[in-house]
Amino acid sequence: MKFLEWLGFKKVMEDTEPSNVVKLPVEHISPVPPPEPPTPKEHYRVGFDDQGNTTLTLMTNHGSTMTLTMSQDSCEHLIRMLRSTYKEDYESES
Repeated sequence: MKFLEWLGFKKVMEDTEPSNVVKLPVEHISPVPPPEPPTPKEHYRVGFDDQGNTTLTLMTNHGSTMTLTMSQDSCEHLIRMLRSTYKEDYESES
């Protein structure tokens, strides 16, 4: 027994649309894709602050930024870490 019949309803109306409604084809009702985010002209920026520390600002394609502020010792440490990822051996150059 269906729930509405159990409540006492004899006939349940089916979903019908009025005859004056024109149905559009489904392919014309497709959603509009969101616009592509602007591509940044630069991916990072290097500078310094008023206390003499070096700043490295990283930029994403969506407009977000992150700034690292480092002392001279921290910059040298970062450079050493980056160079350690190179495939060539920089020990012979020093």
